Amino acid sequence: MPIALHNHPQADAEEPVFSHITPAEFAALDPSTVTLLDLREPADVEAHPVAGAINAPLDPLAHVLKNVPKDRKVIVYCAEGWWSEEVAEILADRGYEVASLDGGFRAYQQYLATQGA
Repeated sequence: MPIALHNHPQADAEEPVFSHITPAEFAALDPSTVTLLDLREPADVEAHPVAGAINAPLDPLAHVLKNVPKDRKVIVYCAEGWWSEEVAEILADRGYEVASLDGGFRAYQQYLATQGA
């Protein structure tokens, strides 16, 4: 299923642009076609893992970013969506094709609950 891309509303010609995806789009992703970058703390990831995601908590983030491949789109998410937007902007500035999950993992869990998953 193709991802509908939503340009960042505050981006202008001088700022790098990253996309937003909805929880429904996130649920439909094929993890083999994107890089999933999970910014949540390791304990949260262990409690609620996402298959194929790279855990990149904020403390060692700079080290992890060095190893994120540029050959496919990067989907960034955190617990509530705030940090993922910051990291998406950093990655976009470095030339990555990147999207941030709107509302973070919490919104994704709420979406799954409404789907009976």
